[in-house]
Amino acid sequence: MVNDSTVSVIVPVRNRSDLLRNCLQALVDQEWSFDFSEVLVCDDGSTENLRPTIEEFKGQLPNLRLLCQAPKGPAAARNLGILSSDASILVFLDSDVVCSPGFLKLITETLKSHSDWVGAEGSIKPIEGTAGPLWDAPACDRGECYHTAAIAYPRKALVQAGGFDQAFPFPACEDVELAARVLNQGPIGFVYEAAVLHPRRPVTLRSRLLGRKHWKYVMIVAKRYGFLAFPGRRVGRFPRLMVALAAVINLPGGRFLLACKHIGQNPREAVLACLYAAFDVLCGLLALPEILFAPVPPRRNYL
Repeated sequence: MVNDSTVSVIVPVRNRSDLLRNCLQALVDQEWSFDFSEVLVCDDGSTENLRPTIEEFKGQLPNLRLLCQAPKGPAAARNLGILSSDASILVFLDSDVVCSPGFLKLITETLKSHSDWVGAEGSIKPIEGTAGPLWDAPACDRGECYHTAAIAYPRKALVQAGGFDQAFPFPACEDVELAARVLNQGPIGFVYEAAVLHPRRPVTLRSRLLGRKHWKYVMIVAKRYGFLAFPGRRVGRFPRLMVALAAVINLPGGRFLLACKHIGQNPREAVLACLYAAFDVLCGLLALPEILFAPVPPRRNYL
């Protein structure tokens, strides 16, 4: 039975207890009453013991719960949170973000005040590192990104959409895949003032090599919904070909041009970023078999 007076905050996590601690502390500091709310930390098969971190915040977040599953990916972890809650509004955060003090109040009250909205996304602001080509982080300052680092949905919209697709085992495209289905029900609004801070991470050869696995899921989204990564980028009649071009040419080329723009500011960093862009071409080529030939699984209902 759905409880119309409650809000669940769902935080999937695998290890990273230090970042989770920062995330939970930001929830403690919210301008918000937790009397009718809960925080569900969904542990996706951590090898690290997260219970001490949870116990640390039990007195400050009295409705804090730790839910555990075998490692299945963040999509499955978020579904675990949905299925374990009876709240009418579910707010999704990543375990490495820090909310601004008014985030929860702004995103939930704005969503409630717009009866036509089927979701509300907050802004994401990168912090730490630098804005150069050797650092990476999601960002959203105009909306229509649909990152689950900072977004809220009514339960009924999630149920109708069938939850997150657990065929997406990585933190890649599972959030925009869900948004594509929810958008069939109505608009997802943007609440700029509801902000979270997301740390930048250094770009490495390993991170770029692991990123090649994401192209398969970009292709699945393109085949199902006709767009490339985000709904505004249509792929036309040949989605597999457009994803292949993006993997081998467009993305590496864009990163190469970005690196060149930084030559005057930091020549060493720019040259290294150019080498990474060349490596991106190889990663794209390695991803081509799955982009061009991998089957597109049917969309299941996980709720």
